[in-house]
Amino acid sequence: MSDVSRSFRSPLTLFEQWRDRADGARLREVVITGYTVDLGFLEKFAIPTARALGARITVLGDAGQAVHDPVDVRRAGVAYQHGHAVCPRAFHPKLVVLLGDDDVWLAVGSGNPTLSGWGYNRELWVTARGTRQYGPQLNADVADWLHDLPDVVGMASWIAATLRQVAERIRPAIIDERWSPVRAYGNLRRPLLERLPTDPIDELRLAAPFYDPPARAVSALVNRTKPRSVRVAVQPSIAMFDGAALVRATESTVDREFRLLGPGPARHGKLIEWDADGKTGSANITASALLLSTAQGGNCELAVIAPHTNPLFPEGDPQPDTAFRQLASAPPTATDPVGAAPVLLGCALSDGTLVVELAAPAAQRVVVETSLSAVPGSWLAVGAVPVGQQTARFLVPELTGGAVRGVIEIDGVRRESAAVFITDPSRCRPRRDVSDDPRLSRAYEPDELFTDPLIAQRFTADLARLVELAGTTGGSVPASSTSTVSSEVAPSDRWMDYLEDCDRLLGPGLSGLIFPRTSATIHATTAGWSIDDTDESELTEDEDEGVLDGLVEEPATASVRSVPDIRPDERVRYRRFAARWVASATEPAVEEDWSTLPPVHLRMTVTALYLTLLAAGVWQEDEDWRIDLRWLVWALVPDDGMLDELPAEAFDHLYSLMAVAMATLRQGAHLQGGREADVLATDAWRDASEWVAEADAELAEQQLLPASQPFARVVSARELWDTIVLAKETRQDPYAEARATLAEAGLAVRLDEGAWWVEGEFGNAYRAAARVATELGRTTGRVVAVARNPRCTVLIARVDRAMVLVDSRMPVWRLYQLSGTRTPVSMTAECPGPPPGARTPTYIASGRGAGSE
Repeated sequence: MSDVSRSFRSPLTLFEQWRDRADGARLREVVITGYTVDLGFLEKFAIPTARALGARITVLGDAGQAVHDPVDVRRAGVAYQHGHAVCPRAFHPKLVVLLGDDDVWLAVGSGNPTLSGWGYNRELWVTARGTRQYGPQLNADVADWLHDLPDVVGMASWIAATLRQVAERIRPAIIDERWSPVRAYGNLRRPLLERLPTDPIDELRLAAPFYDPPARAVSALVNRTKPRSVRVAVQPSIAMFDGAALVRATESTVDREFRLLGPGPARHGKLIEWDADGKTGSANITASALLLSTAQGGNCELAVIAPHTNPLFPEGDPQPDTAFRQLASAPPTATDPVGAAPVLLGCALSDGTLVVELAAPAAQRVVVETSLSAVPGSWLAVGAVPVGQQTARFLVPELTGGAVRGVIEIDGVRRESAAVFITDPSRCRPRRDVSDDPRLSRAYEPDELFTDPLIAQRFTADLARLVELAGTTGGSVPASSTSTVSSEVAPSDRWMDYLEDCDRLLGPGLSGLIFPRTSATIHATTAGWSIDDTDESELTEDEDEGVLDGLVEEPATASVRSVPDIRPDERVRYRRFAARWVASATEPAVEEDWSTLPPVHLRMTVTALYLTLLAAGVWQEDEDWRIDLRWLVWALVPDDGMLDELPAEAFDHLYSLMAVAMATLRQGAHLQGGREADVLATDAWRDASEWVAEADAELAEQQLLPASQPFARVVSARELWDTIVLAKETRQDPYAEARATLAEAGLAVRLDEGAWWVEGEFGNAYRAAARVATELGRTTGRVVAVARNPRCTVLIARVDRAMVLVDSRMPVWRLYQLSGTRTPVSMTAECPGPPPGARTPTYIASGRGAGSE
C-alpha cells in the first residue's frame, strides 16, 4: 500500500508512528538532511527512538550552519553518523528517510532538524509511504536525487556511500501510478524554475520567509508563468524581503495582492502555488534557490510539485501597494568571507587510523585538533594536513577526543573550522537481529583448553555437536542476521557483522584466535572506547546506553598469542583431542559431498588450535602431525560458497592462516620429493599455493608463535615469507617450485636458449644434471639440463620416458629408458660416472678430442 499526503506536522510524527507499529517492524536506515542542524535536539527527540528501532542514522547539514554547541553533543559518531555538506551556496534540502526491511517512508519539506523547524514553526511537508516493491514516483525521484547528490555536493566519503546504499534500497521496483503527478525535483544540474509551467496561468501565489532583495526570482516566476494575478505573502517578523522590489516585479500582472502575516509561530514553509498545482519544499523564492542549479553555483534544494484541491496560501492582512513599497527587512549581517576557515566534511575511524576529509585541498597547512568534550582549553593537536591534500590519516594510539576541528592562521589570526565528530562506522551501523545459528555451548578461552584437559574434553564433544548441527543447516558462513541481502550491506558492515557472528558462535576467545584483533577492530567490535562518560541523569526517558550505542559489552583487549605449557603426561591425550578436532573439521556431513564441510570459521579454529599444539611440542619427534595438517590445509581451500558469501576481510585472515599451515608443512620437506613428508607437502601445495599467494605476509605474522617449548614445531617469519613469495612466483613461473627445490640443494639454474644450465664446484656433474632434469622435467616432461664444473660438462635431455646423456670428455651419447621409479636422479644416485644400462648407437665426432668443434 502506498500513500502521499500533505502535512503540517513534524517528521517526529513519523518516528512515533513507526515506533507504535503493531507489527514491531525494524527500522534499518534513517537519513536526515537540513540547512541548520541541532544535534542536541535530535539526540533528545529522534536519535533514541530511531536507534532503539535498530536504525543506522545519518545526519547531513550545511557546513558551518550548526545551531548546537559541540559541548552539548553527546552521541555523534557512536550512535549516528554526522557530516557536513558543501556546495557553492547553501546546502538547503530538508529530507527525512525511514527505511525498514520492506517499508519506505519519506518526508520532503521546509523544516530544518532543529527545535524550531521540527517543533513550533509553521512548516510544509509532503510525506510518502510505500514499499521497496511498490511505491509512489516520489520515492523513485528521491532515490535518484540521493544517488546523484555526492557527485555535485561535497561530503565525507562514508556519508556518500551510505546515501547511495539507501538510494538503491528506497527505489520501488514498481511505481504506483495513482501518485504519478506528485514529483520530487532537485536542482543539482537544472534550476528549479525550469520545472514550472510555461503556459499562462490564472493566479500565482507566493509565500516564503526569504525573497532575494532585488526580487529577481519573483520577476522570473512572473515572466515564465504569465499569471493574470499574483498574491505575495510575507511575515515581517522573520522575513527577508524588499517591498518596493516585489511591487516592481509584479507590475506586469492585471491583479496583485500583498499580504502581511501576523506575529506568532514563524511561517517557515516555502510555497509557490498556481491554479490547482503547487510547489513546496526547501527552496525560498530567491535567485540562488530557483534560478541556478547547484552545479551552476546556486543552492542545493529539494522540492515537491503536486496537485492539490485545498489551497495552502496563508491568510493575512492585505496591504495597498503604496504601503507595501515602504516595507523592507534589515540587510543580513556581514559574515566572514568564504574560505576564511578550513571546512571539514567529516572524520572517521578506519583501519586503526583517524581519517579527516576536507572540503577542498588545503591551501595552507591545516592543524587538526581533537577534544573529548569540546570544552574550551581541552583541544589537542594530533597532526596536520599538508598543503595540497584533501584527506589525511593520523595514527592515534589512544583516541583523545570525540570532536575534531581544523585550524589555520591568516595574518596572525587563528581561524577554526566548525567541529565534526569522530564517526565509528561499525558502532553506527544498523542494529542486527539475534540469529539462532548453532553455537558452542559456552565461550571457551584458548588458554583454558590447553591447561585443563576436562575443559578440552568438553570442547571436543561440543565441537562434534556443533559440526553435526551445522551440517543439518548447511552453509559455510554464519547466516546474516538481518533480513537484507548481502549485496545491500556495506563491505565494512559485512565484516563487522561477520566478526559479531563469529564472536557469538565461537566465543570471543576462539574468534580472536582466527581473527586477531588490531586496535582498529577492537574499536569496531566493542564499546571499549566512547566519546564521553555519559551520566544516567543525562539520558532521556526510555533511553539507555544500549539503545544509543547498539552495543553493551565489556571492553576487549587484543589477544596475545602465547604457547601453552602442556605437561608431558598429558601430551598423548591432547594428541587424541587434536585428531578428533581434525576429524570434525575435515569430514563432510554428507559422505562424498564436500560442499557439506563444517563452516569455515570452525575449520579455521581447528587449524589455529592444531598449530598451537604443534608449537607446544606435544608430538615431540613424531611426524604423525603431517597427515592431519595436510588435510586441514585442504579444508581451508575456498569453495564457491565461501567465495560468494565471505566478506573480503575474512579471506585475508583465511589466506594468512593457510600460509602459516603450509609453511609448517614445508619444514623438513622438499616439494616433489619422494619421502612421505615430501609427498604430503607437495599434495597440500597443489591444493593451496594459489590461495597462499594471496596472503598478506604482515597479517600472517600475527599467527606465528614463539619456539618457547621443547620439540616446538613453529614457523619463522623468514620461512613464512619464503612460502608466500614462492606461491606468488609459482603463479607467474611454472618452474618456480623446481627452482626453489634446486636452490635448497645448492643448485642455482639459469635458462639459456632452451637449456637449463647449472655451474659450480660440485663434484658429480652427472648427479647435478640429473637433479635439474628430474625437478624441471616434472612440469612438462621435456627438458635439457647442462651441468658444468671445472672438470667437465654433462648434458641430459629428457623427453617423456627417453633420456639422452652426453659427457664432454667422451665422444659418445647414451640413450636410457625411464619409468615411474627410474628417474635421472635415481639412475645417478650411486654412479660417479655414466649410469649403466645405456645404448650407445654412434659416435658424436670420430677422431676428435673432447670439447673440440
